[in-house]
Formats: sequence, C-alpha cells, structure tokens
Amino acid sequence: MAYSTLSAPASTGFSVRVRGVAAGLIQNWKLRREYQRTVRELRALSSRDLADIGLSRCAIPGAAREHVYGK
Repeated sequence: MAYSTLSAPASTGFSVRVRGVAAGLIQNWKLRREYQRTVRELRALSSRDLADIGLSRCAIPGAAREHVYGK
C-alpha cells in the first residue's frame, strides 16, 4: 500500500511573511477607522433619530461593531 503526503514548502520567504503581516495590519487599521467613523456618526444623531432606527445611546458601540466586523 502506498502513502502520499502533501506539504507546503518549508520556508515561504521572509519578505512574503512581512508583506502578509503588513497587509493584515493595514486591514485592521482600515476596519478600526470605519468603526470609529460609524460610532461618531451615530453619536451625532438625536435621541429621536436613534429611537426611530431602534437604537439607544448605550447600544451604539455594539451596533457599530456588528456593522463593521459582522460579529
């Protein structure tokens, strides 16, 4: 009986890993900016407007997090 194993190359190169880390950091930075912008815009709404869309002031961070990160 024959067995076969597939494996990735042992080293992918330092520059490839650095680019991957940099891309992840940039993506996280962009998501954080979007979160902050969303919170800022929701906090600018009046209590009446927030009530119309079904939010209270204490629910703003959670709603912004769900909007940006999908969690």
